[in-house]
Amino acid sequence: MDEPITVAEYDQRWPHLFGQEQRRIWRALGDAVVDVQHFGSTAVPGLAAKPIVDVLVGIRTSKLDEGQIATLKGLGYQYLGEAGVPGRLAFRKRHPAAFNLAVVRWGERLWRDNLALRDYLRANPEGARRYAQHKRDLVESGVSSLLGYSEAKEALVAELLCHARSSRRRTGGFPYSS
Repeated sequence: MDEPITVAEYDQRWPHLFGQEQRRIWRALGDAVVDVQHFGSTAVPGLAAKPIVDVLVGIRTSKLDEGQIATLKGLGYQYLGEAGVPGRLAFRKRHPAAFNLAVVRWGERLWRDNLALRDYLRANPEGARRYAQHKRDLVESGVSSLLGYSEAKEALVAELLCHARSSRRRTGGFPYSS
């Protein structure tokens, strides 16, 4: 699952790429899907990110069946299993555009936390700036693999998620729009 990474400045095409992929996933998985959201750094305008669009798929059950996995493979995705995150099914596609797909049970903690963090960063420019600078600093210091990068930013992500959860409780939540 490891791969080389780079961090790029925000690309205005990311929301458009997400929208195209969102429609493909809805058509492919149909009634199994409750919602498909753009999440991660590419979903936060102005935020530097790995140039890989993150797609969060909320499903009704906790698993996809073999046919649904095969359907996603037919769209060009590589199936990675849980890839170290219990309750999440991970997929990746790198051509013609790069996507990571996280399939989780809709409404459960992974769903809520991923969207809360995205919405917190959208609403808090200082937190987003701090996160972007941290990512650039990691790459400049020589971190160049996905696993090393993910591990090195874990503490800051946990801190930001704590702020996101607190903000969600104080404000009654963020709208979960793409």
